[in-house]
Amino acid sequence: MEKFVKELFTEEILDKTANFYGLSKENLKPVGGFENYIYGFAKGEKSYIVRISHSSHRTIDEVKSEMDFLYYLAKNGANVSMPIYTINKQLVEQIDCHDGSNFIVCAFTKAEGEAPSRQNATDKLYYNYGKTIGMFHRITKEYKESKGIKKRFTWDKDLIITNAHKYLPKEDANILKRLDEVVASIKAIETNKDNYGLIHTDVHFGNFFVKDDQLTVFDFDDCAYHYFASDIAIALYYLIFMAKEEEQHDYANRLMTHFMEGYLEENYLPKKDYLTIPLFLKLREIILYIVIHRTLNVVENRFAQVFINRYRDRIINNIPFIDLDLEKFFRNCR
Repeated sequence: MEKFVKELFTEEILDKTANFYGLSKENLKPVGGFENYIYGFAKGEKSYIVRISHSSHRTIDEVKSEMDFLYYLAKNGANVSMPIYTINKQLVEQIDCHDGSNFIVCAFTKAEGEAPSRQNATDKLYYNYGKTIGMFHRITKEYKESKGIKKRFTWDKDLIITNAHKYLPKEDANILKRLDEVVASIKAIETNKDNYGLIHTDVHFGNFFVKDDQLTVFDFDDCAYHYFASDIAIALYYLIFMAKEEEQHDYANRLMTHFMEGYLEENYLPKKDYLTIPLFLKLREIILYIVIHRTLNVVENRFAQVFINRYRDRIINNIPFIDLDLEKFFRNCR
């Protein structure tokens, strides 16, 4: 969260947020958040999550487009956390700030289950992980915005990419060069209905809960028009990026064996597009590097130090994120 946003986020903002749902601010309990403020609350016997986003991160039209996509997925059978209405019968509300900016408020049913981990993940979970994302991709092929909803942005318009030069120090000029190269390589991939559409873009272990090996996905804040291969790369990337290097291949092989079986049962993805996954792994590696510099104190934060020490030279020298025989996972599922 950027410093000026933290200064704008006052008790008054929290009070107005609570009022949208017939609550007092004491009913809202902080539960985390990285680019947004996230609070939990209960009503009756049900639990909910409220998200408060600053307009420097998302506009009200962008949040409305996110809600529209969520409803479309749910209507077509996808297991997602559903948005709920405020007392004003709105899915999205706006709170104005004194500087002319605003906060955007929305809330969702809390997903059932618990957060997964590498330690408790089963083969069936990995299979359902792929099946869930495959279903999203199959469904999105027919998605069209509802009347009055503006089209969601494309992946390359993400502020992390367009403003990367603002977040990195001058000694990271080579990181920016690598970003430009990867973005150009991805843009050169011809888009079609079978490889590109509106997707979640961030379905890692932190963005779904699991109950009886079934997933409920949430946090569509980063959804964008993007290549389907990116969602597969994200699943692989976040599973192993901070694992011990000697364990990465075992984790990756197990995930991809079962993930791709589930994915390909739900959705057709051309092999040539599937094999572009290394490009999207490298893109995520660079994006996370930028996010860390934008959000964390890289001198004092331990995670930032470990990540930079581990991946900076790999990015600059264009070393693949992982050397994996991707073709075997595709071949064995067809």
